[in-house]
Order: sequence, then structure tokens, then C-alpha cells
Amino acid sequence: MAQIWHKFDDLYEHLMAQSRLRALTDKQVQALVKTTSVGGVPGLECCVSPKGTKSWRLLYRVAGDPAHKRRSLGLGRYPVVGLADARQRATLALRDASDGKDPKHEREEIGRKRALTVEVAVASYLEWCASNNSVATNTDKKSFFKKHFLSLHARAPLASISRRGVSAILDNLSDRPARRRSAYSYLRHFFQWAVERELMNTNPCLVIKTPKTVPSRERVLSDDEIRSLWTGTSVLSVMARLQLMTAQRIGSIGRMRWEDLDLKHKLWNVPAHDMKSGKSHAVPLSDRAVSLLSSWPRLSGPHVFGVGSDGAKAFNGRSKGMMRMRESGIASDWRLHDLRRTAVTLAQRGGAGIDEIKALTQHKVAGVIGVYARHGYESEKRQVVDLVEMQIANILRKSRIDGS
Repeated sequence: MAQIWHKFDDLYEHLMAQSRLRALTDKQVQALVKTTSVGGVPGLECCVSPKGTKSWRLLYRVAGDPAHKRRSLGLGRYPVVGLADARQRATLALRDASDGKDPKHEREEIGRKRALTVEVAVASYLEWCASNNSVATNTDKKSFFKKHFLSLHARAPLASISRRGVSAILDNLSDRPARRRSAYSYLRHFFQWAVERELMNTNPCLVIKTPKTVPSRERVLSDDEIRSLWTGTSVLSVMARLQLMTAQRIGSIGRMRWEDLDLKHKLWNVPAHDMKSGKSHAVPLSDRAVSLLSSWPRLSGPHVFGVGSDGAKAFNGRSKGMMRMRESGIASDWRLHDLRRTAVTLAQRGGAGIDEIKALTQHKVAGVIGVYARHGYESEKRQVVDLVEMQIANILRKSRIDGS
């Protein structure tokens, strides 16, 4: 039986070779009344249905296939796909087959990529980020993609996003240079993630110039602005005061959980997933901070500054909160992150050293020393917090002395 099949294969290959010599013309294809090999490309046939409809079919084998199976691939209807186009498509398909790739699978993969929307791809990417980024970074990515990317391209095929589309997003953020730079970083990483998983062919960010580095802000709150902050009663104003007392990021404070607090020993143990650095951090608390947290109402949820009646979700109303604080005169043009810089400035004013301040803010120590140094600086961090507390106490005391 195997010998019969081999003879049939030899006959088929002979006929294919003959078909290349007798390539039909378009006029001859129009006159066909039955399925016929049209020649010009091995295995290319024009199939004719009982109703006279014509379509193109390619018979081929994939190199390296142990079964040596003959396969069939549709190439479109005639005359929508003309004879020349059919031969070109067949040639490309045979090239894939000779490389060991099934052109039918390749076409299905292309169709899958075209059907994949930006919304679905971003959801998969953010799910991957959840286990590979810190909570702070992942939260910021979610916010960016929702506001600036999905709002424009959610239903668009991922493969359709071009340099022009990316440039338009970055141009819309031209008045926010820091956000523009982080947007470029997030988009470039997202598209590279998609390319590595063969969801798209190229990363459109690779040919876009990286936005310029944003100069560091130098804004520090004045003593009067610090005193004004202590008059606020909103949740965000309380969080802002805690940020000034601890020199930590406002995002970490917003995600603070009761289980991470040890008020008896005046300590806040921030878990690694809540830190931008991805490393756990022990933050000493001043007496003023302990008093603030001890008097803060505790809901059934895990978060200290939780949202909702039970505090189940972490605080997420910073933008609206800052707007209300400015409207009420509690805040001026300063930003929440300026409080962290102000805390460092107060610590320096009190005589704290740079290494101790870096330990409290969990900024990296440069060079080889930073790799090998594993001292926890627990007592030094507490000294920095105490120095900041002394400066705050002096500022608030001056307010009472002046009668303001």
C-alpha cells in the first residue's frame, strides 16, 4: 500500500512540474469549467464549484513533517483575487512551507493578532505586571493606561497602533513633562512585552526619541504653609501631615493597613509590595504620628485611610482632595510629593546626615557600598524622625506664641 502512495506522490510531483511549463493565462482561467491546475506555481489550482464559482487553492507539504501530509490552503475567490495575485500568495505560502512553517497556521496567527484589541492586550499586560511590579508602580500604570491610552484606543486592534498614535499620546502630555516621560516608559515596556509574546511585530516606541529628563523640583513648604496644613480636617490633609512626619510616599500612606502598625513600639512596617523599591521598610513613628493614628477612627476594613463605609479599599482620591485643599486655602501651589522633600529639608535643618536621611526615605546608596551595605539604620532612622518632629513642633509652637 505504501508503494502505491509513493507512486501516486511521484505522479503528482510530475504533474506539478508539467503544470509549471503549461501556465494558464487569465483568459484561460475564465473559461475553466472544472477544477484545474493553473501552473506557474506548484500545487496552485483553480477550483470550480457546481454553480460555476471559482476560487484558488494551494496543495502543499510542510518541510520536516514526518507524516509527509499533503495540505490545502485557500487563497481567495476569483476574480477578486486575480491570477497574478494568486500565484504571488502561493509563492509566499510555499516559502513558509519550505521553512517548516505551515502557512495555514501562520495565516491563523495573523488573523488572531488582527482580532486582538488594545483593551484585551493591556488587561493581560497589567495582570502580568501585578506579579512583577510593586503595587505603587502597577497602580500608576493602571491609571495611565486607563486615562491616556484606553480612552483613545481600547477597541482598536493592537497591531494597528503606530508611531503616530504613540506620538499623539505623548504630545497630549507636553504640558506635563514628568508624566510624559513616564508615559513613554510605560508604553515602550508594554509594546516590548507584546512583541516578545508575538502579539505584534514591532515596537512603535523604538523609533520615537525618549523625552528629556525632567529637572528635579525644588519646592519646599514654608513654615506658614506647614502651619496652614495643620488646620485641615479632610482625610487627605491628615495623610499629608503624616507624610511630612514620616518622609514617606503618599501612595504608601494611602495603602497603610492597621496590621502593619505597631503603635506600642512606634513602628510602621511597610510591606515590600507597597514600596516603590519593592523592599520592605520599617518606618519609625514620632509621638505626634502615634497620637494621630491612635485617635483615627478604625473601620472594619484593613486600611487605615480606607474608602467606603468599611474602609475595604485603599484611599484613591488624591487629585480631588488636593483640589479641595487648595479651594479652602489649606494648600497653595505645592504638591503632595513636595512634603517628602520638605521633611528631608527639616531633617537637614535639625542636623541629620545624608546617609541617615537616605535610610529613612529608602533612597539607594550609590556604588559598590550600596550593594554590600546591609545595615538597617533603625536607630538612625528614628533619630531623623525625631529631628523632623522637633522642627514641626517649633513651627507649630511659633504659631501659638504669635497668637495666629
